[in-house]
Amino acid sequence: MSHKSAYCAVKRANKSGAVRAPTILSNAGFNPTTTRRMIAAIVVLLCLHLSTTNACVNNNDCGIFQVCVNNVCVANNQGCNPPCMPPQVCVAPMCVAPPPAATTTAAPGAVTTTRPRACPPNWTPFNNNCYIVSLPGRFLFNQASDWCTQTGSRVVWFDQSNVGNFGRELNFVNSFALGRGVTRYWIGVNRQFGQWVFTNGSPVIFSNWRPSQPDGCCGSNVTCAFVNYANFLGQWDDAPCGSLFTTPQGFVCKRPL
Repeated sequence: MSHKSAYCAVKRANKSGAVRAPTILSNAGFNPTTTRRMIAAIVVLLCLHLSTTNACVNNNDCGIFQVCVNNVCVANNQGCNPPCMPPQVCVAPMCVAPPPAATTTAAPGAVTTTRPRACPPNWTPFNNNCYIVSLPGRFLFNQASDWCTQTGSRVVWFDQSNVGNFGRELNFVNSFALGRGVTRYWIGVNRQFGQWVFTNGSPVIFSNWRPSQPDGCCGSNVTCAFVNYANFLGQWDDAPCGSLFTTPQGFVCKRPL
């Protein structure tokens, strides 16, 4: 109650013949139950808001190639200048564009899908395929796979039509990765129910395992493979798909033209 209100209360009391001190209510209208309900509602609304805004505490809460900034997951543009514009993502120092979309045309009795016959910016062509390699880093196989999928590709698999085509592609990919300073990188080889298959679903016929590999290190359905130039001249090792090595490892993505 203001001083003016208190004065008016005294004046009205004097007119009635009774002099009373003004009563000032601190917490006028306060209801503990109502207040608690209001606080609970605010907390629920805040939680709903955070759950729909890529909320995070640190980078571990964010997806592949995202970072936590002010408790929100955002695209990681570190190392790309100027920052990448969506839908591009940063594979430092380059902004990488998704592949051009395929076009589908319908004709009587048939549907034809045509892909653009060119690699996206920053991808490298070889024998009717497009390739891109990450910079050295510490990536789980699933992180590599997620990133390749986002760009319409897969972790690299190798031509199995004949040994000559396999060898040429293997040499190209190894040289391509080494040219970017990547000496250890994931390839798209997984063991599924005891059989080694590529990420495109084809079985492994021609391979480049180093002596004593694969050694069955990790269970029948959790084993991946990487190329090891750091120690073994580009031969293949099997390893748990969740491996993070002390030395950097990257990955190579591949998509058909």
